[in-house]
Amino acid sequence: MTRSTRAFVVAAALLPAVSSGADLGAGLTGHWEGAIHAPLEDVVVAVDLAAGEGGKLGGTFSSPSQRLNGFPLWSASIEGDVVKLELKTADPGVRTFDGRLSADGLSINGQFLIDVYAVPFSLKRSGDARIAPPPKSAAIDTKLAGAWRGSLDVAGRSLPFTLTLTNHADRTATGAWSAGDAPATPVAIAYDGGTLTLTSPVTPASFTGSLSADGTQISGTLSEGGAPQPVVFTRAAGG
Repeated sequence: MTRSTRAFVVAAALLPAVSSGADLGAGLTGHWEGAIHAPLEDVVVAVDLAAGEGGKLGGTFSSPSQRLNGFPLWSASIEGDVVKLELKTADPGVRTFDGRLSADGLSINGQFLIDVYAVPFSLKRSGDARIAPPPKSAAIDTKLAGAWRGSLDVAGRSLPFTLTLTNHADRTATGAWSAGDAPATPVAIAYDGGTLTLTSPVTPASFTGSLSADGTQISGTLSEGGAPQPVVFTRAAGG
């Protein structure tokens, strides 16, 4: 989100993004480690690629230095040896890894494109994909389950902020949120004594709030390493 966005722009290098892309390319699935070679310093990154629903290629992006862990890719594709991985965050625009797969299938090298900037990147295969399943939490109060809508200030822009909380038949619950056009990312859910706590395993973000007496709003504070930000979610129509 905001702190990560600023850091990547300053480094002329990167940010998260999304899921499903083109048809699965032979030899591209797996765990890839490497770096974006930004002007001031290398930004260590990892990409995990796997076949998803319908055999489509998708995956996640991670950067330990930016505390990003398993952010979904916006798209992933390969044509011949040409690889394209796209990243989409709450910021406008798409960041793209535009590279080529080596003849032995063990490395990808190319340019990381962000706005009008291009910096080299390199990735090496390191085993199977490491894509963690969404965290499962204990079932929540039915008044909390459903779709919620709010807004979030990102770099001075007010963006839609969506939240979905779902109870399942096995008495577990899952949650996900998304800012702007960025892909949804999972959150762990805790509800105790009227206090709702949402914690992201993907970004350094957490939310603490409470449900209004009439069950129509969740009001609280979002924290992500910087100044806490007030957020009010309102139940979405039909949610």
